[in-house]
Amino acid sequence: MSETTKVGIIACSGEEIAAGTISRLATRRVLELLRPQTTVTLCLPLFLAGEEQERRFARQHPTITVDGCEKLCAKRGTEQYSGQVAASLVVSDILGDRVATCHRSARDFDRSDEEAVWLLAERIAVEVDTLSAAHSTTDADADRTASACGCACGGQPAQGNLRLDGKTVTVNGLPLIFDQLFRMGVVPDDNQADRLLNAVRVYHAIEAHEDDWYRNAVAQAYTSYYRGRTQPDVPADALLGN
Repeated sequence: MSETTKVGIIACSGEEIAAGTISRLATRRVLELLRPQTTVTLCLPLFLAGEEQERRFARQHPTITVDGCEKLCAKRGTEQYSGQVAASLVVSDILGDRVATCHRSARDFDRSDEEAVWLLAERIAVEVDTLSAAHSTTDADADRTASACGCACGGQPAQGNLRLDGKTVTVNGLPLIFDQLFRMGVVPDDNQADRLLNAVRVYHAIEAHEDDWYRNAVAQAYTSYYRGRTQPDVPADALLGN
């Protein structure tokens, strides 16, 4: 039996340009939300400093570099120490003039920045899917991949818990889903229940007979999350089971 191999992603480490921030946040979205089961992020500063585990992973697995500009620091550094990358993406090429309206610091982010992050994240996810399909592995190779992934600096995907029909269900990326909805101005009320359900359904399998359970659980979870963001005395993650 074959399994899909892990794909490494190395993002731009530039702090001085908005595209560098966009590249890192988009990479995190892919790792934590869009493709949590098939991606690992590699740390460019560690990679360049000589971290052998990072370099070995990039030599043995398909790796995508996401550079902020035409200097291609991530791509050139990866190819210098680990060989040719499987795919090279450049934020300025993908987003074009949109980059000019983005902010260097995430603290100043607005809707334009959020849209840029999601557009880039979706583009990275397309590359991940292409490489995953082209680099399927045997079970033995998959075991070695899992071992190698444990050495990379990618953490576990952000998770949240829902109380569903008397049991706890873990949803990968739930905090990020709620964060995106909050930034879009979605207010928790009865009219938004289906919208919340559909947002979660994109990233978490829900059987048809479970719709009502999930609709209620997600609505309650988002209500608590929303209160946590708008009322400082209420923990924002209280409902996420964290």
